[in-house]
Amino acid sequence: MKIKIIKLKYFFKKWKGIIALTTLIIVILIGVIIGIIKERKKTIAIVNGYRIKIEELLEKISSSPEFYKEYASLNPQSVIDDYINQILLYQYAKKYERKLRRKIEPKLRNYYMELLTYEFVENILVNEIKISDEEISNYYNTHLQEFVLPERVQLFEIVVNSKEKADEILNRLKNGEPFEKIAETESISPTREKRGEIGWIEVEKLDPDVSSLISQLRPGEILANIIKTDAGYHIVKLTGRTEKRILTLEEAKPMIRNILISQRKKIEVENLMKKLKENGKIKVNTDMIEILKRKIK
Repeated sequence: MKIKIIKLKYFFKKWKGIIALTTLIIVILIGVIIGIIKERKKTIAIVNGYRIKIEELLEKISSSPEFYKEYASLNPQSVIDDYINQILLYQYAKKYERKLRRKIEPKLRNYYMELLTYEFVENILVNEIKISDEEISNYYNTHLQEFVLPERVQLFEIVVNSKEKADEILNRLKNGEPFEKIAETESISPTREKRGEIGWIEVEKLDPDVSSLISQLRPGEILANIIKTDAGYHIVKLTGRTEKRILTLEEAKPMIRNILISQRKKIEVENLMKKLKENGKIKVNTDMIEILKRKIK
């Protein structure tokens, strides 16, 4: 009887172990499956097994020039296609990695040093810089001219190639035809793509005669005078105006903080460089300077 009980205990103990192991395996598998699903959600494309993740593409776009960022926002599919082409070419070029390594390694080393230095300055050194409200206030009070917002006007235009056409359109506008619709269909200016919108312009940057005429308008009014330029005959509508004013301290705070951080960053880097040079062991081989000079030429 005791032997049977021992066997039963062994049997249950063994099965408990198997159940526990099976449960663990199931949990691990579920975790792996969830991980795969999450990775798939982040993946924009797969190129020969290489997953292009959205974070990777966003990083590439954010470090690109402004014109490419605008291109990306307007043509996201084209950006993905560009990156796929880059990956394909990279995968093919990998065949020649050993042959090209000697040319690549110095460039990689220089790029890594520059990137690491930049990230250190921007994310470590800058984070240690503290700007007080008193410093911001002092800068504001002594640099008020930097925070003057000029008078600006928002303008729309219709441009045609003859005075007769301009007079005809002015009459149509007086009879109630929508300005933007005429600009979109009949203007010869590139602004027709935006229904005639020129945008916000500083009054000081306008021709004095034009500025004088526009100063008489209220938002929503159309200039009765037709303006002639090399581009044609312009009919102008004023849609908005902002008066000249000085930014308040609260409005200027973010700008001032960035200015002061930039100034302090320069000083901090210079001080750190001075300290590193004093404590470092630096030896320059002056005999190599002329050789370097000749090679640069």
